[in-house]
Amino acid sequence: MTEHCPACRAKLPRSGRCPGLAPLIERDGRLWGIAAQIAHALGGARRDVTESMVINWRVRDGLPSYRFGRTVYHALDEAAPIELAKRLTKEQTGKGHPRRLDVGLVTAA
Repeated sequence: MTEHCPACRAKLPRSGRCPGLAPLIERDGRLWGIAAQIAHALGGARRDVTESMVINWRVRDGLPSYRFGRTVYHALDEAAPIELAKRLTKEQTGKGHPRRLDVGLVTAA
C-alpha cells in the first residue's frame, strides 16, 4: 500500500482511502473542501495539482479559507482562478512542469 494518494499526493489514513474523494461541503452557496479535495477537483486524473499547492495558494495568494475545529476548508470557486493564473504563468515563462488547461472546470467555477 502506498502512503500517499497517487492523484493529489495527500497522506493516506490507515483505511487507504484518500480524503480528497469525499464530497465537497456547500456553505453560503459556495463549495468548500480540504486541500486534498480541492486538489482532486482541480487536478483530477492529470495529477498536476497537489495538496501542498492548495495550501501554498492559501498562504501566498490569499485563497479564502475557514477553520472548523482543526480542519481548514478552502473555497473551490476561488481556487480555480488561482490555479488558472499559475498554469498560464508557467506556460508563458517556460518554468516548471508543463500542465494542460481544463477549461470546463475553470469556467464552471
